[in-house]
Amino acid sequence: MSLLPKNEWLDGEDLVGRLMNTFWDDRKMSVDIRDLEDHYEIKADLPGFEKPEISVRYNNDILSIDAEHTSENEVKDDGRFVRRERSNSAYHRQFVVKSIDEEKITAVFENGVLTLKLPKADYEEKKGKAITID
Repeated sequence: MSLLPKNEWLDGEDLVGRLMNTFWDDRKMSVDIRDLEDHYEIKADLPGFEKPEISVRYNNDILSIDAEHTSENEVKDDGRFVRRERSNSAYHRQFVVKSIDEEKITAVFENGVLTLKLPKADYEEKKGKAITID
């Protein structure tokens, strides 16, 4: 028997789960991927980052986007630290994107948005190989 009515928002386990989900949602890189006729377009939101802090790689059909930013904020009073804060933000996302002409991939970073254009490789019908059974 419960003396207090159960409120969903008061349920401890559910509350912690919701808080943790919100915590991680706020700290992941938001990405949009569009499948267009001749290429894929990927847009990643990276507000507060500078171009040198961002790395993009395409290797073995895997596109990797990494961004890392470190900042310091100092407040001094007569030469002594009253407060000194440091922050570090790092994002890492990977996507499997097959059949890309990797020599023609382009990337532009503007107004906190990274835009990638991944041209699709021309489809080539392969003959295949007959395999001899021993």
